[in-house]
Amino acid sequence: MKRWFEEWFESEEYLTVYKHRNNEEAETLISFILGKVNLSGKAKVLDLGCGAGRHALLLAKMGFQVTGVDQSAKLLSVAVDEAKKNGLHAKFIKDDIRTVFFSEKFELILNVFTSFGYFDRDEDNFALFANVEKLLSEDGIFVFDFLNAEYVKENLIPFSKNMIDDMVIEQTRKIEGNNVVKQIVLIQNGNRKNYRESVRLYSKKELFNALTKNNLSTEIIFGSYTGDAFNEISSSRLILLCKKKN
Repeated sequence: MKRWFEEWFESEEYLTVYKHRNNEEAETLISFILGKVNLSGKAKVLDLGCGAGRHALLLAKMGFQVTGVDQSAKLLSVAVDEAKKNGLHAKFIKDDIRTVFFSEKFELILNVFTSFGYFDRDEDNFALFANVEKLLSEDGIFVFDFLNAEYVKENLIPFSKNMIDDMVIEQTRKIEGNNVVKQIVLIQNGNRKNYRESVRLYSKKELFNALTKNNLSTEIIFGSYTGDAFNEISSSRLILLCKKKN
């Protein structure tokens, strides 16, 4: 049986449902990150959970040596096509972000847009941090962009319905145990499809502890893509800039 992300991210509809997560949003995040880190013009950048390559392609356009890794062949094919269409040099690899191996080290590693918390067991989720520690250069920066669990719990919208083109999108959300779960119903041309998302909600403390156990220290914490200070109640995002511990 396929796991939810193996089915949903390979679907034809995923990018349509999330079309509001566009290049403008990606540009805001990348601009914010580059304003906080000091990278050389040819720095090696690794995007773990790169999806369709929104962030990776922007960085490649700026001249960085970019590698993107994801498990979705469908999303990676979109990234590869965009790179070719725009004459950009970026590598895209289908692999597990928790175990992918490179002999080289990276000055910047990204895990953004909630590309984390998809597994039932903590050790399976936190394996990402162990791999980041192996792949990050000594002075490199790891940018981790995740949901703010407390904000999600207080502001969860139980049901929403909207339309994109001729597709009706119904989304039902609830907290189940430690996970935020979304049921997605897509109705188009009389056809009905069902998908699911389930993300483990980790508190700031839990994430800090897991990073520390994997030799990563949090240098700065933000609450939005525009660099707002983090507030446990009002911030929708939890964005951590981390380094290897000396």
